[in-house]
Amino acid sequence: MTDIADRPEIAPELRLVPHAFRRTFGRPAEGVWYAPGVLNLLGGAVKVHAKWGAIVAGDRRDDGKLELVSVNRPTERAVLPSDDVPAWAAPLAAFPGGATLMCSVDLPQGSGLSAGEALRTAVTLALRDLARPPTACDEGNVHPPHKDEGSLHRFLVVDTRVRRMEPQVERPYVWDGEDLGAALTAYHQTQDPDPVQDAVVRAALAAGARGASMLVDPPGRPAVALVDADLVPAVKKAITKAVETPPRYLTITPASFRTEALR
Repeated sequence: MTDIADRPEIAPELRLVPHAFRRTFGRPAEGVWYAPGVLNLLGGAVKVHAKWGAIVAGDRRDDGKLELVSVNRPTERAVLPSDDVPAWAAPLAAFPGGATLMCSVDLPQGSGLSAGEALRTAVTLALRDLARPPTACDEGNVHPPHKDEGSLHRFLVVDTRVRRMEPQVERPYVWDGEDLGAALTAYHQTQDPDPVQDAVVRAALAAGARGASMLVDPPGRPAVALVDADLVPAVKKAITKAVETPPRYLTITPASFRTEALR
């Protein structure tokens, strides 16, 4: 059986993590699993999948433990259950055991794309599949990140790089299906944004964005703007001038998104 790390038909970013697993543990991974980062808009009424996310490679173990290693923080290992869990693995502390997993997350928590949610989803998929009887070649959920498709608009995600300990409470908002750009701005106006999020939204709108709002992704204070594709550079420039610390920008082509019924 060809090691997943050596399979040329699999996307390079998906081969990287099983390669790191083999280098670390001296054996091939049984599978590799991918979960996209999610842009949660309007309180979760609209979810947009990004091409950045979490990738997990691993194999099963029979001692009931969950061993976690991060490509991003290789010295901060965790073997669960344990009272000493590194911060990056804390969202996984209550997960069941029975696997050794190498994890990679493209984005830090709080950047606006729910990195912790993506990691939890990828690990859940891995543990589900590894709990099944082994097969001759189990590649898990190997799905390459989607490629951007043509669109006149972009979601400009703004990681302000601001991190705060106090929680950000999201106020209820009901989307009635109106224009998404207008809805983003209306959502922002119903919330209690951090001053830096407010500055980002004002600058984006002044530069021609169709709509903008804060994002709730603790511990960060990110924001998002719906922007015509040709205006993205101008909106970025306006936001950068409006805030003290230069943000990190991520641009998503809204080829598809799905809506969630709010209860």
